[in-house]
Amino acid sequence: MKNLAAELGPTTVSWWQDWRGECVAIIGAGPSAKSADVDMLRDRIHVIAINESYRLAPFAEIVYSADLAWWREHKGLEEYNGLKLTHDRIACQHYRGLHHVEIENVSGDEIKFERPNSVGAGGNSGFQAMNLAVQFGATGILLIGIDCNLEHGEHWHGRHPYMMNNPAPSNVKRWLGAWENAAGPLAKLGIEMINCSPISALKKYPKMTVPEALARWQL
Repeated sequence: MKNLAAELGPTTVSWWQDWRGECVAIIGAGPSAKSADVDMLRDRIHVIAINESYRLAPFAEIVYSADLAWWREHKGLEEYNGLKLTHDRIACQHYRGLHHVEIENVSGDEIKFERPNSVGAGGNSGFQAMNLAVQFGATGILLIGIDCNLEHGEHWHGRHPYMMNNPAPSNVKRWLGAWENAAGPLAKLGIEMINCSPISALKKYPKMTVPEALARWQL
């Protein structure tokens, strides 16, 4: 399996990142994210913050949220100076500085490699951001706050406001399937994914603390 997106890069997307051979941390909103050592990531690894987790890592290079309601609640996150990404076209039209990530099939949960800036849905923003990081060429990925269960609550920051969706067990089941099914294709590409959530339901990625993972990659 060839990662053509990482090799070629898109020719029409001005914001595309070249992370070939580098490492990235995806900071999700699971309860475990609040106690993770995310400050250790600063200036050592690329960081993508999902939704509210930009508050844990204001130094993140990218904030990704698939949800229009989240961008509305945060007024397009005008104070943030990094790259802002979403697959919601309405959000891109209404808020300055948002860039569109394409999802051909919002019901599809397979990771996508062939076409730059076209990712699998996976039912969650973290999966979409991970897929994009792989297309950027990242070869090491840390998962922080990707808990994929509701045993410790919905998010590290509590429930979303009433106008935004909060996860149900059916959502979590979909997330778990998408993340686990990505393990095989990622391994074929030589991409190492490390799970830094001690309470995560994911089984197919080795678990380490953030310090252990950074040491493994000599970062």
